[in-house]
Amino acid sequence: MKLILRISTIPLMITFLQDLKEGKASTDQLADLFHHPDYLFEFSRYGVPVDDTIIEYFFRLNRMNEANIPELSSERKNMLKDKHQLWLRAYENPQKYRVLYDDIMGFATEENIQAVIKRCKNGLPNGVDLGDVNIISTMSIGMSFGYVFDNALHFDMMQLNDIADLLPLIAHETHHLAMWRFVSTFIDELTLEERYIFSFSGEGLAIKFCNNAQGRFSKAIDSGAPVNEGLDAFSMDYLNSRFDQDWVIFEQTLADIHTGKMTKDDVFEQLNAYWWNPYTEEQSKGDRPLLKQSKMYTFGNDLYGSIYDAFGKEALFDCIRHPRKAVECFRSIHKV
Repeated sequence: MKLILRISTIPLMITFLQDLKEGKASTDQLADLFHHPDYLFEFSRYGVPVDDTIIEYFFRLNRMNEANIPELSSERKNMLKDKHQLWLRAYENPQKYRVLYDDIMGFATEENIQAVIKRCKNGLPNGVDLGDVNIISTMSIGMSFGYVFDNALHFDMMQLNDIADLLPLIAHETHHLAMWRFVSTFIDELTLEERYIFSFSGEGLAIKFCNNAQGRFSKAIDSGAPVNEGLDAFSMDYLNSRFDQDWVIFEQTLADIHTGKMTKDDVFEQLNAYWWNPYTEEQSKGDRPLLKQSKMYTFGNDLYGSIYDAFGKEALFDCIRHPRKAVECFRSIHKV
């Protein structure tokens, strides 16, 4: 396994921010930067074009009134607004990111590679090949800290608070890539009900095995290591405390799918609106989201992580392959 770092846009963006401070930046400089393959990867993932709106926003970053920050597509309406304060901090102190860039450059040591392999393999079926991993990092245009897309993983260096957080992040996203190679062999065979149950496994298992997550029921893998490593403490506490109400919605959804009351579109809408929702119940949609993780993470950790704790890896991946078994196993453990 090799970790292939692609981070060459970071010093270019730092230079742009420094030039902007000194009144030397140009829109051509910015346009060239955003047409770099690594930024085009990002724009493609977020589904927004490199156009005059984006260029003008970044060129006027230091003079932009937050109320006048442009909206993008309906799905990415507040993307620039949500990230604005982070960009202003980067503008004020670009040197901070030069230091962090040097730290990232030194990450792909043999020790770190072996640590990534160990975390991932603990949470994968035997025989799954991790392969080489393309790791792209930019000073990101979006709010996702880490994601997988187009057979590569990306992380936003602007949200990397501590270089120590990079190990669980890389392991987490590498786990996604490897899991997809496993599930792609059977995912098309699953019914709508099975796919709904299965959908919680990706983030749930990634935080279980790669972030040492502690759930409401699911236990941290390594009792001697920090729990919820690389995860947001507020988000995890908030979401773990809401398991009971999430279970009610989960079971009602299974019943509605079974009776035909909920269609594929209904399920997709619920997953996006409820399970991936980054807002607390107290927030409105106009607020800046407070949650760094969502219910998909914590509910999936409790559902599938409990099965691993009680029955081991073989039973866990039998439940991944046959998702209805996951619900039966969880009910048998916790009598919910």
